[in-house]
Amino acid sequence: MVENHCSLTLENRRILTITGEDRTHFLERLITTDVEKIGAGEMWPGALLSPQGKVIFDFLIGRIDDGFVIDISADLADSFKKRLNLYRLRSKVEISESPEPVIGISWQSDSLISESDSSFADKRFPPQEKVTRFYGKNMAALPFSQNSADQWDLLRIKYGIAESGKDFKIGDVFPHDINFDQTGAISYKKGCYIGQEVVSRMHHRGTIRRRMLVVEGKDNLPATGSIVCEGKTVGNLGTVIGKRASAIVRIDKVKAGIDKNVPFFVENVPVTLTIAPNMNYGFPEDVSEGE
Repeated sequence: MVENHCSLTLENRRILTITGEDRTHFLERLITTDVEKIGAGEMWPGALLSPQGKVIFDFLIGRIDDGFVIDISADLADSFKKRLNLYRLRSKVEISESPEPVIGISWQSDSLISESDSSFADKRFPPQEKVTRFYGKNMAALPFSQNSADQWDLLRIKYGIAESGKDFKIGDVFPHDINFDQTGAISYKKGCYIGQEVVSRMHHRGTIRRRMLVVEGKDNLPATGSIVCEGKTVGNLGTVIGKRASAIVRIDKVKAGIDKNVPFFVENVPVTLTIAPNMNYGFPEDVSEGE
């Protein structure tokens, strides 16, 4: 169970700001998110894709008074900033990094919001979870605790929320594989952006075969491992906390196993696989074999 009133600081994140009169047009032609739709006090998921449609950077993006703020993994921040500068050309934008990248997060409580000078709703999660991200100078004074780190990962697992480094490797997945089409990270209506043609084609042709599902083990799961059905690998574990895990799987092969009522295992641990409750898709009806 996820405990109430959980909070923690995220020490592996950095903050970039995008300002300047061309900031909106600049971002719209690069990233998957429709930044025009981002409301005040909201953080939306997003990605920068390769021309082949694979995720090469994942992040959260929000609106501030004079531009946008991007919350990104510390491991990706420098290369992401360099990539943005490469695309900037003559655009009137400024790309900078916050000197105080302290980030707090809380869920199932709004008690910290009034104490913060900058809070944003994390739009990846259902509203009832009250997931809020905090930024600003006074973060260190707020009562965040690292004891909730496992609870945070369990919340992500429960709702199928993927993050690079934990659930997938950069450059290995399409946005649909990690449910980005379900959480507001992808726009099918705005103009072209890098990788848009591939993503749109997958969506309209219904060729999505991989998804990140919720894994429940009969016993504690290994830190890493493959999900096997009838001797064949159908997916691999991502984040693992005790008996629960995320996993990117071939949903057609999972459906075939479910239809035949055959078991799934990670090593010798029996597991069940389910779609997160906030996702608006099901298992495919056509489960014909193929790679």
